Amino acid sequence: MNIIFICGSLEQGKDGVGDYTRRLCGELIKQGVSVGMLAYNDKHINNKIEALQISESSSVPCLRLPHTWNSNKRCIESKKWVDFNNPEWISLQFVPYSFEKKGLPLGLANQLKKIGTSQTKWHIMFHELWLGLNKSDSLKNTCIGKLQKFIIKFLVKKLNFNVVNTQSQLYLNELNNLNFDAKYLPLHGNIPFMRRSKETSIVTNKNKLLFVVFGSVRKGTPLIPFVEEFVNYFKSTTNEGVLLLVGRSGEEQQKWAREFEKYKIEVSLLGEMNEVEISNLFQSSNYGITTTPLPLIEKSGAVAAMREHGLPIIIVSKSWVPKSEFLTNLPDNIMEYCQGNFSDLMKEKIKTTENQGVIFVAKKLISYLYNNTQEYKNEIKITA
Repeated sequence: MNIIFICGSLEQGKDGVGDYTRRLCGELIKQGVSVGMLAYNDKHINNKIEALQISESSSVPCLRLPHTWNSNKRCIESKKWVDFNNPEWISLQFVPYSFEKKGLPLGLANQLKKIGTSQTKWHIMFHELWLGLNKSDSLKNTCIGKLQKFIIKFLVKKLNFNVVNTQSQLYLNELNNLNFDAKYLPLHGNIPFMRRSKETSIVTNKNKLLFVVFGSVRKGTPLIPFVEEFVNYFKSTTNEGVLLLVGRSGEEQQKWAREFEKYKIEVSLLGEMNEVEISNLFQSSNYGITTTPLPLIEKSGAVAAMREHGLPIIIVSKSWVPKSEFLTNLPDNIMEYCQGNFSDLMKEKIKTTENQGVIFVAKKLISYLYNNTQEYKNEIKITA
């Protein structure tokens, strides 16, 4: 099987979907699949780059085309590269804002149609849909969302996708309301599990519980009541709570640090770390914290990475209520903070969950593609 993946950008560590795709490709190569990656609208370069990128100890062929080129030039260069590689499948890793800065990629469907051939099978992974899914969304976002929804419907019809996937139960519900026959493909994290060595091991005090905040820190969280309950809980125990903030999330991250430090809680602003350091930190921590709302939790690569390292996750987020009739269930190891329940969360028995990392996701994707390819159906049986 030969697959070309198309995404927006492929600057390592600067584009979540690009990082996701690179790691998936690295694992697919291990499983005997031929792959390539095409960055169709790369925001991080000004000239074409054709090179190998390394992931999962595999070398992945990549073509990166700058966003400064006009769409016709990018389309022609993409067509030449895709024809040379002659893939059976083209997989579009879709985020509206990856392909157009205002999130309105009006010409994308027609451009991609030219890149493929009459024999090309198309796969799409919806990482994001349209604005306006939240009951509290503004009128402006709702209007933009309607146009984005129209673009998505046209894209799916124009390319006649053979397999449609998404990582979110909410998105799955929305797509199947459009009769897209979408299937669930869970997200894997972008931080591989790495065995700890003495050189990288973090020495921790057994009486300290480490709470790590990894990923974007969103605005509007119930931070003050959460901190107050955090403080009161640890006053009543022999343990001490410690807050660890990873990455650079700007003012909101600083706001969290200031609020915890106000109560003399130990806080570490760790900044940007490499994969080995982050994996080591996760293995040394007790809880992960995310500010991603529950209905969107499955689309968070940061949450996926923490869960793959065995961390129970506490959601501390603003209210996010879907407009559609949709009931979100808490996945294993996920707990939602509501004002007044922090002590209850600390008493909750942590469920064990199977690690559904990149190996699982790669097998699952292969099974979807094989099951849609008639000549393979009787040749191979894949258990995902």
